Amino acid sequence: MTSTSTRRHGKIVHIEEIQAQSMSGSSVRVIGTLLTYDTNTSLAVIEHARSQLVVDLSLLGPFSNRTKSLLQFIGEVETWQPPPNLPFSCLPSASRNYLILRARIARNVDGLDLSMYDQALQIRRKFEVERESLNF
Repeated sequence: MTSTSTRRHGKIVHIEEIQAQSMSGSSVRVIGTLLTYDTNTSLAVIEHARSQLVVDLSLLGPFSNRTKSLLQFIGEVETWQPPPNLPFSCLPSASRNYLILRARIARNVDGLDLSMYDQALQIRRKFEVERESLNF
């Protein structure tokens, strides 16, 4: 039996782009430093360039990364209303909707040169624009 739904690739983005572009419903790949993780809710908070994102890790099984680890996640962005008893003090008031990443893949990327990563991402985006303008 074959699945009728196909999983989309994760578009490489920064956390601030997810929030600024309201990417709910998008499949993304994002990097961030693990600030905190709650084992009871399987929720984590990551940060990159002073932007934070809540990540749902419930699809991943056991999660054993340490805080301050640099991690890359691939998953789907959804609108999310946090519960009132959310264990994270780093988030603003839980009275509004947030975007959450439902991670399906996670990997530790400690040691990754973020400056080079950002440069490579800029080059890739420039290439994609040029390629699209040539109708490939």
